[in-house]
Amino acid sequence: MVRIMLKKLCFYAVLLLCWLSHSAYAQTQVQILTTNADESSGMLAYLTKQLKDEANVFIADTPKVQAELLIVFAYDKAQQLPTSRVPALFVLAQPSDISIEKNDGVLYWTPSLAAQLALIKEIQPAVNKIGMLANPKNEDLSWLRSFKQYALEQGVEVRVQTVDKSRIGRQVSDLAVSTDILLAQPDTYIYNRETIRFILLAAYRQNKVLIGPSPAFVNAGGLASLYASSESIYEELAQQIKQFISTRKLTPATRVKKMTVSFNPQVAKSLGLIIPDIKQVEQKIQKKELPSWP
Repeated sequence: MVRIMLKKLCFYAVLLLCWLSHSAYAQTQVQILTTNADESSGMLAYLTKQLKDEANVFIADTPKVQAELLIVFAYDKAQQLPTSRVPALFVLAQPSDISIEKNDGVLYWTPSLAAQLALIKEIQPAVNKIGMLANPKNEDLSWLRSFKQYALEQGVEVRVQTVDKSRIGRQVSDLAVSTDILLAQPDTYIYNRETIRFILLAAYRQNKVLIGPSPAFVNAGGLASLYASSESIYEELAQQIKQFISTRKLTPATRVKKMTVSFNPQVAKSLGLIIPDIKQVEQKIQKKELPSWP
């Protein structure tokens, strides 16, 4: 009797071990590639909770052999990746010169230009001329040409000024005179700590405002921003990882869908502008069938 019970216990123990090993093996190993673990702790907690038993998400500053999918945020880390590696999901502000392999995916966290145009039309419906600054180092301006064509179809003319940093104040002033509003892009060559003050002052002297793709522009003195919150980015990441787990494929390029609106009431008040209800603006933009590109 005792022998029979021991045999049964051994049998169930083996089954349990097999189940545990299978569960561990079934988990997809997802690595967040970063040198700053503290900055990624919130993302790690969110993904771990959402993916549960589907994936084991961990952080490391160099690609690990057990990783089946890499999540890459930093430009320098993306540049250092070996050519022979597992698929990577790059989370970027905008297209760059990063080498994207055929099995990779890209998630852009900034709003499309079409969505930013929708924001402008919601807060200032009378706008028919938009001014934009272009980076002289950017050889591929096809996205800008596409946006100019798209905006024209919406009844808006886009005027572009290539930046000369030695004359940026005068250039912004001239651009502001000939347009109704300025639209900024996440380009640190143009918009940085050294230039943002000159850009905003030059615009405001002409009673024109700046719209940007992140809260940093609003904090600096811009009128409004359409941006993806951290939670929206994490949510989209989780969906992309789930897709990879089930299909072993990544979407070549997509954007975070859920965007948030931020306003600067002080700037609006100083220029005599009426700020519409933020939630209503967000809902109206969300309901629009806007193209992801440009």
